[in-house]
Amino acid sequence: MLDMVLHAGMLANRIRYWRPLERLARRPAEAQQHVLLRLLAANRGTRFGVEHGFADIANHRQYLDRVPVQEYEALRPYIDEQRRTGARSLTAESPIFYAQTSGTTGTPKHVPITPSALDQHRGEQALFSYLQYRACPGAFAGKALGIMGAAVEGHLDSGHVVGSVSGHLYQSLPRVVRSRFVVPPEVSSIKDYDLRYLVILRLALAEPDITYMGSPNPSTFLRLLDILTADRELLVRSLETGTLDRLEELDRPLRDAIAARLAPNPARAAVVGGPAEPTFATLWPRIRLVTTWTGGSCGIALDTLRPKLPAAAAVMELGYQSTECRGTIALAAETPGGIPPLHHHFFEFVEQTAWDAGRREFLTLEGLQSDTRYYIVVSTAAGLYRYFMNDLVEVTAFFHRTPLLRFVQKGKGVTNLTGEKLYEAQVIQAVRDTASRCGWTSSFFLLVADEQASAYRLYIEPDGGTQPDADETAAAVDRRLGELNIEYQAKRESGRLGALGVAWLRPGTADAYKAMAVRKGQRESQFKPAVLQYRKDLVLPIDEFVAR
Repeated sequence: MLDMVLHAGMLANRIRYWRPLERLARRPAEAQQHVLLRLLAANRGTRFGVEHGFADIANHRQYLDRVPVQEYEALRPYIDEQRRTGARSLTAESPIFYAQTSGTTGTPKHVPITPSALDQHRGEQALFSYLQYRACPGAFAGKALGIMGAAVEGHLDSGHVVGSVSGHLYQSLPRVVRSRFVVPPEVSSIKDYDLRYLVILRLALAEPDITYMGSPNPSTFLRLLDILTADRELLVRSLETGTLDRLEELDRPLRDAIAARLAPNPARAAVVGGPAEPTFATLWPRIRLVTTWTGGSCGIALDTLRPKLPAAAAVMELGYQSTECRGTIALAAETPGGIPPLHHHFFEFVEQTAWDAGRREFLTLEGLQSDTRYYIVVSTAAGLYRYFMNDLVEVTAFFHRTPLLRFVQKGKGVTNLTGEKLYEAQVIQAVRDTASRCGWTSSFFLLVADEQASAYRLYIEPDGGTQPDADETAAAVDRRLGELNIEYQAKRESGRLGALGVAWLRPGTADAYKAMAVRKGQRESQFKPAVLQYRKDLVLPIDEFVAR
């Protein structure tokens, strides 16, 4: 019966969400023009709209002339005024809640989520659910391990809720879909980082028939295995008894909600405590689909995760998305690109080399070319007009006449000590190639640019505690970076750039780094480790974690 209801729901999603987008993909210019004019008409009476002449804008060229590219700090006064006074400063609609992420100034960014923006998120999630179902129906045959943010994470001084979009989306899911999730949304409100993941793991271990897993960052799944290794005895005992002592640390309502899902399960206790190495393949052999980020630095953790999955499990890109908006929706499993929701947001692009050279030549979707990287600028129903995302995306293919995009790296993932302009993607490839050639693996590494020394130092937390020779590893990575970046090679050969060094990190450094980033305001569910950073920007005193 549930399968029939699910199938009917997916068919409805196909008709309501997929078919219209497929038609629009044949005429992206027309679709984007409609989105732009709709945004301008809806918000022309706001203070921002009046100041920038929204009422008189009829096309993209006029939009370029009237509205400069915005960063969050330029929009913050409008957002704060609307939040504190209720005035229509940025959007005609009053925000329902605010999503929080870290800001460049150290003050958190609060992105308004309006009713229209939330409806768009719901539509995009329904569309993605259908596309996942189309890609792998077997993933929907059993239970789902989904890890999401909390609908309510706190409140602002104005009384407004701060929460995650994923938490709000969960609340709007049909009951038949919610019943598949093994972890209730209440768990996401647990403040203690370690306890939250212990509870997630305990609830998941009780269910043998998980066929789907989803989380923005693949490192989350690796973290669950680490906890299982460290607390295996505790978890086996919990499965045997149906209790979990650490629940006493939680408030009564939350404790009761979790305890209601705990029950003695000797059969699962025997599996978890058995002789087999606990991996996702041994614990949940029927997993058929994992949805997560696959690009940028997340690809490092994914490489470590894949061997621990069942052989039949496919991976589907979660899509390029952030607190500000969802930028792509994957059409199939094991493909890097996704279609931009061109019916919801207005997209602009500047080719990477042009932007870096100071040329602001803005293109729209129909002007993009294959295998080319672009900085992306978005305009959304949440009041982000010509908002610079500081993200690099690449065109991987085309669906009808619409380019498919993949996230490459943050624009900040670029360092330049002596003119080498080293990119995060180059660092990831160089370390991966070296590790593969030398027979070691790592799911966390960090290349630090030291401006005072005019040199780079690579910090690596090796999987399994293996520590190859540091000098040989440094020489191999240094050589590979030179092959990938001719400017890096030139600066090294000239002596302007010092020799790269390597330091091995103690086990647990990746978790410490993530925990510190979260404490400093980065959203945990959207955490992406920046593989390439300047030393002055580090959130963790990384040298204190070097293995001695």
